[in-house]
Amino acid sequence: MKAGNPKGGDRPETPLVVDLDGSLVNGDLLVEGAAQLIARAPRHLFLLPCWLLASAGRGRAALKRRIAQAAPLPPETLSLNPAVLEEIDAAKAGGREVWLATAADELAAAPLAERVGAAGCIASDGRVDLAGAAKAAALAERFGQGGFDYIGNERRDLEVWKRSRRAMGVGLSSALKRKVLALDRQARFLPAARGGPLDHLRALRPHQWTKNLLVFMPLIAAHEAGASPYLAAAGAFAALSACASGGYLCNDLLDLPHDRRHPTKRHRPLAAGGVPPRRAIRLGAALMVGGLALAFWLSVGTGLCALLYLAASLAYSLLLKRKLFVDVIGLAALYATRVLTGGVVAEVPLSPWFLSFFLFAFLTLAIAKRQNELRKPPGTGRSASAGRAYLAEDLAALAAIGAASAMASALVFLLYIQQAPAVHQLYAQPQRLWLIFPLVIYLLGRMTLLANRGEIDDDPVLFALRDRASWLAGLGILAVFVAAL
Repeated sequence: MKAGNPKGGDRPETPLVVDLDGSLVNGDLLVEGAAQLIARAPRHLFLLPCWLLASAGRGRAALKRRIAQAAPLPPETLSLNPAVLEEIDAAKAGGREVWLATAADELAAAPLAERVGAAGCIASDGRVDLAGAAKAAALAERFGQGGFDYIGNERRDLEVWKRSRRAMGVGLSSALKRKVLALDRQARFLPAARGGPLDHLRALRPHQWTKNLLVFMPLIAAHEAGASPYLAAAGAFAALSACASGGYLCNDLLDLPHDRRHPTKRHRPLAAGGVPPRRAIRLGAALMVGGLALAFWLSVGTGLCALLYLAASLAYSLLLKRKLFVDVIGLAALYATRVLTGGVVAEVPLSPWFLSFFLFAFLTLAIAKRQNELRKPPGTGRSASAGRAYLAEDLAALAAIGAASAMASALVFLLYIQQAPAVHQLYAQPQRLWLIFPLVIYLLGRMTLLANRGEIDDDPVLFALRDRASWLAGLGILAVFVAAL
């Protein structure tokens, strides 16, 4: 801070200027706008690089304007930092003006300024990218050297803090704090909403990795006893888990507005601001590339299966989950791809009976997931699940299809016992396998009924892993298999 601009107490005539990305907003307006543009029309995934090239001569400001025009972000869908909001409220209560100053486009910043009751906003306008020195010059021109207090969060804000009266930093590193204190010995530091390692781990949804245990099913069904195939399957498990976590990060970024309105999903790290969007993109890309690299290292076939899984997962996030009933078929296919990967990596041939049984069972689980989401007052005449294509009155039809799929999976299992030659080769007492039929009916039928009541979690598989009755039925199935050997 230049001499002649001493730091003093808050004065009503001194405005408070607040940065947006990473300061007031737990996120990045440009990244979130681009993500929503892709979510609404996946073709923009390929158009955005063209826009960037077309804007090369005019700079980043032109790209920001184009994205802000195409994908406006309602301010109520943004996650805001409570500590910064308290500073804004305190400033207004003290009679001070509050201004927003951001490198984001003014079309994105203006609605947010209105939401927090700011006097106005100073932002990029499609021609000038208001960041760093450009922002500092604009604020000094409007308020005078040392004529404003400033809340920022990054190294580029040092140029602004040099011209401000008082500095406030949000979530700064120790090194950056020292530089700010060198400019203003009375600088204050506010906490950021960004979380620590635990939030980043939660964003990967490690609990979902349990689904990838399906890669071991072909080995178990074939009564494989060697260690080598199981080690290969463990590698496939790790590869699919990495790809899945990368896909979940992309999915959460695309679903941010819906998740922030959801009673439970709003606590997800991305929706709550615990993981910044740019970091989520970098982490997701690294996991997907790493997972594919591991899969191809295991074998070309495993790599192709992992690539198929990842492509299907991204297609589901970008498009399929918004298509009526295509979404549940897509979910069932993702489950089946895990089983297929297990057969390929361990070089275990998969019979049509085996795949048919799992496809029908997985379709039942996928439908149960949608049933649970549709538990809203009937007759609303609108989508009962944000971002999905279903209406509340679709619940009865979904329940019927889910029940039919459960019965079909059980019927396929019975036909397998009767018709498949491998049964008599693998089991000494194959007739005992008939006892599995009522247990399968119980598991899938109970899941369908509970989903119809809205009494399961967002994911039926994870519900089953925590459900005592499901565990008992599963142990019963295992006991029958052992008795049939």
